[in-house]
Parts: sequence; structure tokens; C-alpha cells
Amino acid sequence: MLTVGCTLLVALLAAPAVALVLGSCRALEVANGTVTSLPGATVTLICPGKEAAGNVTIHWVYSGSQNREWTTTGSTLVLRDVQLRDTGDYLCSLNDHLVGTVSLLVDVPPEEPKLSCFRKNPLVNAICEWRPSSTPSPTTKAVLFAKKINTTNGKSDFQVPCQYSQQLKSFSCQVEILEGDKVYHIVSLCVANSVGSKSSHNEAFHSLKMVQPDPPANLVVSAIPGRPRWLKVSWQHPESWDPSYYLLQFQLRYRPVWSKEFTVLLLPVAQYQCVIHDALRGVKHVVQVRGKEELDLGQWSEWSPEVTGTPWIEPRTTPAGILWNPTQVSVEDYANHEDQYGSSTEATSVLAPVQESSSMSLPTFLVAGGSLAFGLLLCVFIILRLKQKWKSEAEKESKTTSPPPPPYSLGPLKPTFLLVPLLTPHSSGSDNTALPAAEASFSSSISGLQAKSGVEVESGWVSTVLMVLAGGTAWKTRFLSPYSPRRGMMVGGASSRAEERTTLPQPCPY
Repeated sequence: MLTVGCTLLVALLAAPAVALVLGSCRALEVANGTVTSLPGATVTLICPGKEAAGNVTIHWVYSGSQNREWTTTGSTLVLRDVQLRDTGDYLCSLNDHLVGTVSLLVDVPPEEPKLSCFRKNPLVNAICEWRPSSTPSPTTKAVLFAKKINTTNGKSDFQVPCQYSQQLKSFSCQVEILEGDKVYHIVSLCVANSVGSKSSHNEAFHSLKMVQPDPPANLVVSAIPGRPRWLKVSWQHPESWDPSYYLLQFQLRYRPVWSKEFTVLLLPVAQYQCVIHDALRGVKHVVQVRGKEELDLGQWSEWSPEVTGTPWIEPRTTPAGILWNPTQVSVEDYANHEDQYGSSTEATSVLAPVQESSSMSLPTFLVAGGSLAFGLLLCVFIILRLKQKWKSEAEKESKTTSPPPPPYSLGPLKPTFLLVPLLTPHSSGSDNTALPAAEASFSSSISGLQAKSGVEVESGWVSTVLMVLAGGTAWKTRFLSPYSPRRGMMVGGASSRAEERTTLPQPCPY
């Protein structure tokens, strides 16, 4: 059925000189005796009375709002460069006696109309309208010639008068369509006045496919506290749409004000609010909505007027003067927001986590980040250069000041210090046998410490210590090092030289 209708419609539109207008679109007829003219022309008016014949003096008076009079010799009055304001009746009289009246109509031919037809609701009639570029003359009339086509009743022709609205500045005509009708119409608009006529091109439409709602109304974009990347969008159905019988589906699109590309979302049927989850922080966004019948019947409406909104921006400080931490948003608060806006469609498939908000714009952030990165690289470069310079100088200094290591060196050695136990000095009243015993005890202690530390102690040290004890001098602590040079010690004026011995250093235990 649809194929047959389309084929018939195409055939009618392709046929040459389709007689959509029943008769030609001609200029309007005027009353007898009325003189018509275009603006700027020269018009000659003739007094109709027989008394005006000959070289008599005729007095003319314009009956319009202006007080205009002329006196001529003979029955003719010549008006040059007439304008629309010259339209009206002209009275001619002889010797204060009215002889006759001449009507003048100055008019502009109508422009070619451009017809558009739409249907805002499946329950209402179709409307065809034309908006002229300039205000038409009062005598201009318009009529719609239509041809209805269906497969059951064939074709039927009819005419629809059109009215001009001073408020809308347009001619509009209503084509009756019953609910559920599935028919095609071919229409043409004829505009005419007393000085000319014009007709539009043929327009064809289907009674259901032409349905186009008005844009959604009362669009509101608002921020959500605590959500630096969310925007709440709400709207209402247009007044011309009755949602009691037919529902609407909607599309929402948004973009940052500095961008030209929109993000478009298709929303579920009869949803009148949405939460955008991926808005840019601190950036103003442009939002628009449009609607279409829920079963894709007809066409999408025009986009609603642009409305702007900015996501919530974290305040610098709280009223108490304490910095607010965005990560302190409670789980309960998050759940409340999810419950409140759970039915809305998200701009992304995953919820955006709560993040620290910032009022810094993206260009400022990029400039600051680039400057910080450049500064860090510069600091690293300076440190590496200084480190290389210091290392070079240290190597040069060590080569000039440090003596070469001995041939038997096993690497850098750490000195080992041994603590000699505290010895009590020998008293004068002691037995003479105490010194050999002390010497044996001291030698035993030294041997034990030598075995533990791995350091070999010269035997001359033991004799020196015992001589000091015999002389009445108390040495409490002595640090012995295997790296100390061989030395001689003067005790009580006597010189004692320790036995010379050369020993290799032992490795430290690990």
C-alpha cells in the first residue's frame, strides 16, 4: 500500500503542468470604474459626469485622511509618481455640485510564496504557512489548493482559504487530517491582489510522516553541589504536544562554550531530566534538547534554544575558614545522589569518581604544568653538571695529594682499637711475688684480646706496661693499633726500645 502511494505521488509530481490549482492563479478582480496602478507610475483620472465635458473648471477633492484639493480645466486630473498612500476615492465637482467619484488603487504585486507544511501533533490538523519578506498590501489574498491522494477513494481536490496574522507576519492554512489517516497531500499556495498573482511550487507530504513536535520547553541547566564534573539538565514537553496519548523521546547535546563539536545522547522515552557526568571542571557548557514521537513517527523537532551552565566549583574555604577536602564526601552523600539521579542517563558508562575540584581552566593548567616540568628538568641538569664537576676536581686532588698504597695493601683498612683492662698500681707494701703474677695475668689478657681481634701485639708493650706499674704510675686505658709506628718509650729516665717486628694486616671479619 505504501509502495503504491509513493509511486502515485511521484507520478503526479513528475507530470508536467499538474492542475493542482483549479483554474489559474489570476489577479483579483476590481470594481468597475476603479483605476489600478503600480507605485511610481503616472495616473490620469477622468471625471465621469457629462457636465465635466468641455473646457470647464473642475474642482477635485481627495477623500482620504489627507486634505488634498486640485483645480483643473477640463475633466482630467493627472497624478505623477503615485504611492500606496494615494489609494482612495477622488471626488470631482462643478460649481460646488458633485459630478462623480473616481477610485484609485495603487498596489504592489505579491512575491512568490515559499510554502512549508507541518503537523505538531498526531491529533491535530496539518498547517501550511508562508512568511513574506515584507508586509503585503491590504488587498492581498491567499488560498491553498490541495489534492488528497489515497488508494481507496482515489483523488479529491479542495481549496482552503488562508489568513494573514499581523502578529506572526505570515499566511497560514489548515489542512484537515483525521487521527490515524495515512494519506498523501499535494498542495500549492496562490497569492494574488489587484495588480498581480504568484503561486508556490508544489509541496507533498504524508499525514503521519510530517509530524514534527515543537522544541522542548523550559530547559534548565544547574550544578550539583559536591560534584565538580556533573550538570543536571531538566526540561518539559512543548505546549503543543499532548503526552496523554503520545509520548516523546529526546536527544540531548552539550559542548564547552569554546568547542564547536557536540556530544549527543539519546535518552529513554518520557525522560525529562538527565545528569551529565563528564563535564569539564569549571567550564561553561552549552546544552540543547530536541524531541520526536516515541515510535519514530515523523521528524525530530528543532533544537531548543541554547542554555548554558557551569559545574559546581569548590569554594576556597568553608565559612569557618577551614579548607574543605573534597575526598571527605561521605558514602551516604554519594548514595543519596545516586538515588536522586539514578534514573537519569549518564554521559559516560562509568561513574566519575569524586575528585578534587579546581577552578583552574584547562589552558592555565597546561601552562602551569609545562612550566613546572621545565623547571624540574633544568634543576636536574644543573645538579648533574655540578656533580660531574665536583667528581672531576676530587679525582685530580686525590692524584696530587694521596701517597701511593703499599705493595702489600689489600685495600683501604679500618684501624682497630683495643681497650686494655684497668690495672691497679703495685703498692710498696706488697709481696715481691705480685709482679710476676701481674705480668702473667696481663700477658694472658693481652693474648685473649689478640685472639679475639686478630691483631698481633708487640711484646715490648707488655714489658713497658709492667715497668710503669713497678714505677708506681697507673695507666688506666691504652689504645693499641696494628698500624701504629714502632716507637721507644722513656720510663724513669731509662730508654727501652721495643722489639721490631713487621706483620701484615689481617682482613676484618664480616
